[in-house]
This record gives sequence, structure tokens and C-alpha cells, in this order.
Amino acid sequence: MNLKEAFQAQNKIENLFNFVSDYLGNERNFITVTEKHFRSKAAEGQPDERINIVVDDKFPTDSIIDFMLMLIDEREKIAKAIHAAKSSMKFDLDSAVDVNKKRHLTIEKLRDLRQYKSSSLVEKNAGVGYVFNKEGNQTTYRYDIERVKTIDFDRNRVREIIGKLQTKADSVSNAIDAALISTTVDYELPFDAQATALEVIEDYVDRN
Repeated sequence: MNLKEAFQAQNKIENLFNFVSDYLGNERNFITVTEKHFRSKAAEGQPDERINIVVDDKFPTDSIIDFMLMLIDEREKIAKAIHAAKSSMKFDLDSAVDVNKKRHLTIEKLRDLRQYKSSSLVEKNAGVGYVFNKEGNQTTYRYDIERVKTIDFDRNRVREIIGKLQTKADSVSNAIDAALISTTVDYELPFDAQATALEVIEDYVDRN
């Protein structure tokens, strides 16, 4: 499989592990409940009855434990195989992905920044002042306020930086995509990647 498929397989194993972990976290899946109905004590001539409560989609607990252990082994195998595949690449994939995420984040921030412009706005009668009239009484008066907003950066420079970052990010993304397809990982998933968790477990139980 290639590196892209290996990451998908790794996610499949992780999801299966979480599913089995949740399965073992529910007592209904590993405890058998038997009810004894003592009818004879309440009504003469009525037979007592023993009823086992049946739980759907229940698997042998030992099989589930073994399956969980198998998943741990597979998780270790695929991790080592992916590490070996990455080591064979001409560039550090993890660093490339991480740095490119930061490029994209910076582009988003700069695009938001680019929306700001210097502006001015006059608010009519927004201000209130106080003066004393000829009679010595304090009175109020209204006046206009002009609010001027001035950006403290060069929008053209921001636009230029966005362009350069985008070009670099696209180039790195293309290199990453190509590497994911062309890099071979020495690993084979021991179950159907497209099967549901229940289907995978059922198949495992049947074979073991």
C-alpha cells in the first residue's frame, strides 16, 4: 500500500480499538443475566421459570480481548512501517505538513487583515459639552465628532506576502500529495478496510 492508504489503515485500526474499548466498557456485553420467576410461590400450581436475557451483537469476551491485543500489535506494526516509509523520503513529511498548516493559517489571518482600510466618519451631534450662559447658568451644547481610523500597515505588502505564501503552500501541498501516493509502505491490513467494526469483529471471531 502507499502512504496515503497506510494513514487510512492506521485510522481504521484506531477506530476499531476505540470501538472495542467502548464495547468492554459496557457490562451488558460481558455479563449474563438470568432471571428466576418464582410463580409457584405466588400462585399454586404455576411453574417456576428461568429466563436468560439475550443481548444482541454479543461476542465471547475472550475473543474481544484477543482482538484488542491483535489491534495493539497491528498498530505497532503499521507505525513502524510508516516510520520506515517516511525515512525513505527526500524530505521530512511531518515537518512539511506542520509548516504548511502554519502557512495556510497565516494566509487566513492576512486575508482578514487585508480587509481593513483607513476611514473617517462624522457622527453628528455625538458630543456633549457644558458652558455657562450670561446669567451664569450651566447649559449643554451638542457638537460633531469625526472618528478617523488609520491602519498602521501596508495593504500592498500584505497582498504581496499572501501571494508568495500561497504559491509556496501550493507547491508543498503538491509535493506532499505526490509523496503520499508514490511512497510504498510495507504493511498489509489483516481485515477489510471497508467493513464495519461489527463485520470485522464477526469475521475475526469466526476465524478464531
